[in-house]
Amino acid sequence: MKLNKFFIVRHGQTEWNIQKKTQGQQNSSLAEIGIEQTQKLAKRLQSFDVDYIYSSDLGRTIETSNIISSHLDKEIMLDKGLREINFGDWEGLTINAIREKYSDIYKVWRTKPQEAQIPGAENLLQARKRIMDCISNINEQHDNANILLVSHGMIIKILLVSLLGAELSNIYKIKQGNTSLNVIEYRDYGPVIMRVNDTTHLEEK
Repeated sequence: MKLNKFFIVRHGQTEWNIQKKTQGQQNSSLAEIGIEQTQKLAKRLQSFDVDYIYSSDLGRTIETSNIISSHLDKEIMLDKGLREINFGDWEGLTINAIREKYSDIYKVWRTKPQEAQIPGAENLLQARKRIMDCISNINEQHDNANILLVSHGMIIKILLVSLLGAELSNIYKIKQGNTSLNVIEYRDYGPVIMRVNDTTHLEEK
């Protein structure tokens, strides 16, 4: 196993985040606060000696990655495996609208998310395979490197739960704020989660 360290971050806050709309693989631009959050994150990342930047190919993560790249002077490699989960017919809807229109499915989603079948959506088992294959492939391409992954809240939660060997029903027990930092070290006995949902950079004025 290649021994790399991954710095995994969620994108900055978007207009749809503020409006509480489900984004999935639809795009919403970074809000002004999201740009400010990302700039603070980028300054913090300068101290980690990042060798490579991989980003989801969705607009909000590319925006986030471009800001980070300008601080770190590293090229960005796009990877579809880092995309947010596809929420199908729920994309573009607020949580309240989903509760009203899809009440039965929403109840399953909140209690047994791994069993939820959202119309037109990717299920959690499919999303887990995608993100686990993605990080495994990237890990095999490098050795003793510091690798930044710019991704999305739900898919990062799925990754963290999966690395712990926990059930997917535990995704709601992990928080991922905008521009949160997670650190995973790959060691000879497997991946070790060193840091989760670290947003201390946002406290700096």
